[in-house]
Amino acid sequence: MRTLLAIAVLLGCSTVSRSAETEAIDFRRDIEPIFARHCVRCHGADKQQSGLRLDDRQNLLRGGDFGEPTIVPGDSAASFLISAVSGENVDLRMPPEGDLLSKQQVDKLKAWIDQGAKMPTASFQAAVNPARELWSLRPLRPVRPPRFDDAWIANPIDAFVVEKLQAKGLSPSPPCNTATLARRVHLVMHGLPPSREQLARWEAASSLSGKDESLIEGVLQSPHYGERWAQHWLDVIRWGETAGFETNAPRPNAWPYRDWVIDSLNADKPFDRFVFEQIAGDTVGQDAALGFLVAGPANLPGQIGRDEESMRQARQDELDEVIRTVGQAFLGLTIGCARCHSHKFDPITQRDYYALQAMFAGLSYGERRLRGPENDRWTAQTPQAARRVAELTEELEAARESLGLREPLADVQSESFEPLEAKAVRMTIEATGDGNQASLYEFEIWTTPDDGRATNVALAELGGRATASSFALENQTRHPDNLNDGTVDRRQAYPWKAAKAGPAWIQVDLARPALVDRVVWHRGASTPADYEIAVQLPDDSWRLVADTRDRQPRLDDVRKAADVKLTASPAETERLASLIARLRSAQREHTRLAAGPQVFAARFEAPEATWLLRRGDPMQRTDQLAPAIPAALGDLELTLETADSDRRLALARFLGGPDNPLTARVIVNRIWQHHFGTGLVDTPSDFGRMGSRPTHPELLDWLAVELIQNGWSLKHIHRLILTSNTFRQASTPRDDALRVDADSRLLWRFPPRRLDAEALRDSILLASGKLRDQRGGAGFDFFNQRGGLSDYVPKETFDESGWRRMIYAHRVRMQTIDVFGSFDCPDAGQMTPSRNRSITPIQALNLLNSRFVNRQAAFFAERVREEADSENVEEQVRRAMLIAFTRPPSAEELQLLSALAREHGLEQVCRALLNANEFVFLQ
Repeated sequence: MRTLLAIAVLLGCSTVSRSAETEAIDFRRDIEPIFARHCVRCHGADKQQSGLRLDDRQNLLRGGDFGEPTIVPGDSAASFLISAVSGENVDLRMPPEGDLLSKQQVDKLKAWIDQGAKMPTASFQAAVNPARELWSLRPLRPVRPPRFDDAWIANPIDAFVVEKLQAKGLSPSPPCNTATLARRVHLVMHGLPPSREQLARWEAASSLSGKDESLIEGVLQSPHYGERWAQHWLDVIRWGETAGFETNAPRPNAWPYRDWVIDSLNADKPFDRFVFEQIAGDTVGQDAALGFLVAGPANLPGQIGRDEESMRQARQDELDEVIRTVGQAFLGLTIGCARCHSHKFDPITQRDYYALQAMFAGLSYGERRLRGPENDRWTAQTPQAARRVAELTEELEAARESLGLREPLADVQSESFEPLEAKAVRMTIEATGDGNQASLYEFEIWTTPDDGRATNVALAELGGRATASSFALENQTRHPDNLNDGTVDRRQAYPWKAAKAGPAWIQVDLARPALVDRVVWHRGASTPADYEIAVQLPDDSWRLVADTRDRQPRLDDVRKAADVKLTASPAETERLASLIARLRSAQREHTRLAAGPQVFAARFEAPEATWLLRRGDPMQRTDQLAPAIPAALGDLELTLETADSDRRLALARFLGGPDNPLTARVIVNRIWQHHFGTGLVDTPSDFGRMGSRPTHPELLDWLAVELIQNGWSLKHIHRLILTSNTFRQASTPRDDALRVDADSRLLWRFPPRRLDAEALRDSILLASGKLRDQRGGAGFDFFNQRGGLSDYVPKETFDESGWRRMIYAHRVRMQTIDVFGSFDCPDAGQMTPSRNRSITPIQALNLLNSRFVNRQAAFFAERVREEADSENVEEQVRRAMLIAFTRPPSAEELQLLSALAREHGLEQVCRALLNANEFVFLQ
């Protein structure tokens, strides 16, 4: 802070001899000498303490680490600099020591700012609107494809590619063969190689006319398309089915979002609608889509400290996950970098960050009703379930009255008795309703009213001292001191809990004897079921004042009838317990039906206030902000009073609207990336200054405009790419081209690459004949558990439920999947817009030696024997090669593999094929 405040020291050295209010201020004459002499050493080109650079107008407009523009040209009253040097802001007083600037000096600065804060720099115009410097923020304009008289050009994509190649003295590669193309198309679009029948159709089309548009259409219409491309989207938003962080608790109802993504892609839902529903799906009955907003990790309420600072910090962390997801997934901007200070590189201020946060100020993580056909069925069944509950409730009430029992215990239970002079009160808990440890939040002892007022004399602050038979040593304190601290807000306190299940007691000794007539206890982690309460009198004798022998058990009491202690007979107790169990089951079913199917997705309430936070500190609130998009992108004209749904509706419409140049650019780049291995921009979630510039900017914009003009159809873009000759080139390397473009970014060939984990595992299952085509629903498990702190033991073998496509695996955050995790499969801990493609010895060892792969190799051999319909080894090898590589073996391959089969068995041939580069790589 002192480095920022030091500005005032240099300003103080300036003398004012003219009237600041009437004379024009010249920067070089009046301001620059001051900056040069006193400021640029700490706030210049070589060093920018607190993120502030005074010799750069763009930095002055954006501001330093405090998140506010240092100057607002034309408005000195709104300028951070004036607030500091005038002494208005005590915490940011400049200079930090010594006298403040004189009134004449401050007026001089005000005049300079009010006159536009002009700085005669070469980049002045760019500094006026720094967003103009960022290529990705320039408006989309129709681009005319280059014109070439070249038969190789099948569509405009090829024209753009040829233009770049010719500029570098390169030419395209010849087309690949039909089998390679078929395998390439199916692996890219489905994550699976083509079947024998599909390959035959490709070969037939090639031999007849060379046209395969109908085959491409069939690929696009297959449900495997959505299963494949949904995984790419889930990587971008790091979707997982556990909460992450310390507890990593499971989210059992997160999977409907995954299915929604798959279904939306298969239906070719317009991408602007795809975006809209993920931001405001609740307004159009698309509840599963809202899983997008809560896809990332988040602490559970029990992990959050009970103090105000911890709760505010946790809330900020939750919303930060949302901002980062929206910013990177749709806009390709790292807006989250502006949480603590204005973005260091992109035109996003800290004010922009919190204004965007205000869009989601009503959001919370949790489960919501999943509307749809299943919900309608449950709703129709609810009245009958309610009638069943009413009937059993009436029957149970009649039984209670006939047995002369009092009503069940409440969560906050009051036990009244005749006034007694008490020294202490003890509660002996024999059992809890769920069989767990005895637990209470608070224990109160109330005096008889004195002048109409009663006092809780158990309070520690009044001298009450709580003890217990034991207490649990767990993650949070369970000490008996919690029993009488006066805190009953569960967000601010922890309960007492006994060390183990079974009988336990608590006691509160009073500071002095008091006349009491009531005890109140608040249930903790469990509810007392059988207990006695006794009062210690002044003569040290104890008197029983309350017990539970004449109370009907609660509905959540799951003990066996034989363990319930009542004044009723055993037979009567058995009947009562049976009634309670039936009513409990009926209520559970009614609650389930009434709540409807659930999905882990964003929930919404009235938006809370959003504040600009100094340095991102939730305890340092400054200005309250209205919802807005980053100023560099426009203005939605929302206010503090705008309702939650209206905020998100405005944002959703902007994201897919004509004034936003980013959404279309970002998604067509992602599509290109998964066709060719690398996007036209190889930083697919960062289109800012620290990201890469596009290799083919005109092609990127042409694709973006083409997407919009064709109803935001993603399949239209796929169709264009798949039918281009650029995509159909051979992948064979050429020495001349490698010297110019070793990474094939200019696309002089199809860039080969290793299959990712999902495509590799699914292809192995397809080859073995064990791939189970079961779509949707809760996923299968890779581990022995779905969440929590215990060690995760990976499964080595699977039954049929685990032979589904890998997209349907239950995704445990922060856990690497056995065998295929080494193939750079992300763990949903971070957003992964593009995966690494490493090649390591661990990958080869896993494929060669793992129980999973060897078992599938054995299944593969069984399949080959059945389909070859022959004992001839050569015929079996041919069949295996067609399945694995979509081509027959060469004479040499046939000889070598047949010899291997005779000596070591067909299983080893299949094992070798599953480990071969031709199987593992996309050519």
